[in-house]
Amino acid sequence: MNKYFHQIILPQSCFLCGDSSTQTLCTACLADLPYHNNTASCIYCAKSLETEGVCSECQTQSPPYTKTQAIFSYIYPIDKLIIAAKFDQNLAVLNLLGKLMAQHLTIDPRPDILIPVPLHAKRLRQRGYNQSLELAKPITKQTGIPLDYKTCKRIKNTRPQTSLSAKQRQNNLVGAFSVQRHPPQHWQHIVLIDDVMTTGTTVTELAKVWLETGVQRVDVWCCARA
Repeated sequence: MNKYFHQIILPQSCFLCGDSSTQTLCTACLADLPYHNNTASCIYCAKSLETEGVCSECQTQSPPYTKTQAIFSYIYPIDKLIIAAKFDQNLAVLNLLGKLMAQHLTIDPRPDILIPVPLHAKRLRQRGYNQSLELAKPITKQTGIPLDYKTCKRIKNTRPQTSLSAKQRQNNLVGAFSVQRHPPQHWQHIVLIDDVMTTGTTVTELAKVWLETGVQRVDVWCCARA
């Protein structure tokens, strides 16, 4: 039986605590998830701050995106859930996280299109799915905002960002993304969907590429902020 079907359809135990549950996470574990959007953060990049405002990095250089919404903090157990979702083919966890994102996002102003951060074709073949696209699917289903995953491609098979320093991350992604065709004229406000935002290098490079096409505004919706 397909692993994903088993996780979604049949009674199971909670992924985190092991208690009996018909859902991926039991009610108690769901209630304990570390919501980032309940804490003070930078209005641009969602970095945690003591009070709401603009972080020192964004004051020094404004990012190309207008606003970031991060639903969770990248601490336990969210880090465990995302690692399982990305590397252990646990699509049930991705589906749950996408649904929770949809429930807690502020859809104002409403974007014209959702763009999941693309994977290079080689990595997509290895993994079998794009975790950002899987997060985006429940969001578009619940909000009705259209989803596009074909217009923008990752054309460089870059090294994994997690293994690099902040400076290396910047150089690693230069020229990594390409918009394959001119976007429709009504795409004036797009949202990038990502799983984890750490330094923001990936969404920064991707936002630049989209702004060069004439898009007026780019926002970021990520599952977790490190």
